[in-house]
Amino acid sequence: MRASWLVAVIALVPFVGDAKPTKPHVQPKPAIDPHVALAAQVAAEQATLTTTIDTVAQKLAAADALRARRVVAAIRIVDTRATDDPLGYARRVAAARFLLARDASERGLLADELAALHHAEHVTAQAAAGVPNVALPEQLAWPAAGKIARHFGDYQHERSKATLSRRGLDLEVDDHATAVAPADGVVRYAGAIRGLDHGVILDHGGYLTVIAKLGDLVLPVGVHVAKGDRLGRAARHRIYFEVRAKVGPGGLPIDPEPLLAPR
Repeated sequence: MRASWLVAVIALVPFVGDAKPTKPHVQPKPAIDPHVALAAQVAAEQATLTTTIDTVAQKLAAADALRARRVVAAIRIVDTRATDDPLGYARRVAAARFLLARDASERGLLADELAALHHAEHVTAQAAAGVPNVALPEQLAWPAAGKIARHFGDYQHERSKATLSRRGLDLEVDDHATAVAPADGVVRYAGAIRGLDHGVILDHGGYLTVIAKLGDLVLPVGVHVAKGDRLGRAARHRIYFEVRAKVGPGGLPIDPEPLLAPR
């Protein structure tokens, strides 16, 4: 279970580029119930799954209808064998076999996709039922002394104007600033994280934290840490901070900003 959580979290941690920071501030956001935010995320996932399942089911029905027409056409070819054109007949049979095989392959892919979606729907329903019981933090220590440069949530990419989603915070810190544990926990991973230099994943029971963009790590996997214990140093002048609740495969990210202790 621990290994699966670790693999899922490392895979889901997003790439964060070096775009220009927004105006920094140190005031935390108004306190909100993170369980409410989690429930909203799960509900959004359920709605997306429902729409996707309907779309794939319609495609599968269309594929079945097309395959039925192909079978009827193939039967007609066999029943109307012409003795005066055996080569043409062979070509028509080969073409019919090719189309039937291709249709069967495409139909199989759609069926597999639909089965996977129904499984995801079941898992998400279980996650929704478990949201009220997830142990989440009431307050976290800042993982480094600095200011928030990039906030959690949706934002518009400056160049492409595409709407993207940031799953954590970027903190503007002094060069090579010290990173510390935001709460008591256990080191589940320490090493390279795609797009985030090196980082540490801490397990706090009902949730995980990711502290990354580090260049110097000081703790091995399996070590218990207390709030404020040193984890390493920033690779440059940024530290990435993510909080991920243990809800569903890989967990769900929640906004860390309202959870940070006032200072």
